This record gives sequence, C-alpha cells and structure tokens, in this order.
Amino acid sequence: MNNPQMANDQLKKDLNDILKIKGKVTKERPVKGLIKKEYFCKFLENYKYANDRAIMLKQDFLVDFVNFEEPFVQAIEALVKLHFNKHQAHLIEWWLYDKWNTGDEGTLQLHNPETEEEIPSDTAEQLWDLLQTLK
Repeated sequence: MNNPQMANDQLKKDLNDILKIKGKVTKERPVKGLIKKEYFCKFLENYKYANDRAIMLKQDFLVDFVNFEEPFVQAIEALVKLHFNKHQAHLIEWWLYDKWNTGDEGTLQLHNPETEEEIPSDTAEQLWDLLQTLK
C-alpha cells in the first residue's frame, strides 16, 4: 500500500470499524493556539454555567452551596493565576463574577477610554482574543 490515498482510506475505514470514529484523515495537526483557545472557551463556558447555576439555586430555592464549592473555586482560581498574568487573571475574574451579575438584566461592558468604543467581551472567544492583547 504505497499510495498515500489508499493508506488514508484504509486508516479511515479502520477508525470507523474499530472505534466508530467517522471523519476526515489529514496529516495536519491543529495549531497549538487554536487548541488552547478551544479549551479556554470550554472551561470558561462551563465554569460560568456552574456559577450561574449556584447563584440561581441560592436566589430561587435558598440552597447555598458556597461552603461546599469554595475549595473547588479556590483551586480553579489558583490555576487561572498560575497560567495567566495578573491582568489577564483579573479580566477573567471580572468576566466570570461581575460582568453577568449586575443585579438586573443588563451586563457590564468594557470601553476603550480613549475612543469610548465598546470592547467586545460577550463571548468566551472574544474574551480569549482580548486576553491575547494583555500578554
């Protein structure tokens, strides 16, 4: 099997037969930065969901998990501080804890102090892009 296309076809068939994985076979590897961005976004969205759920349980059902969750929160915050610089960590904490919890239906927005233009920060992807400017 010297033909690369035949080798790719065989690999694709084997992956499907053995692991039930369907997809395209490629020699290219994902760019490391894209992988980091993907994992960061997944982390941020899931952490925000868990935080929102805890707030909802406390507000709507008077169930307070703060004492239970605190060690997990501290561990996660320590990992964020380990991986990101001080300014980046501060921005992540703002996004998680302050941006979405204004007490009303609104959200806090960042503005460029020189131009007064809004800085996009509503999605995890936008936050990632903003963090890249603070390296």
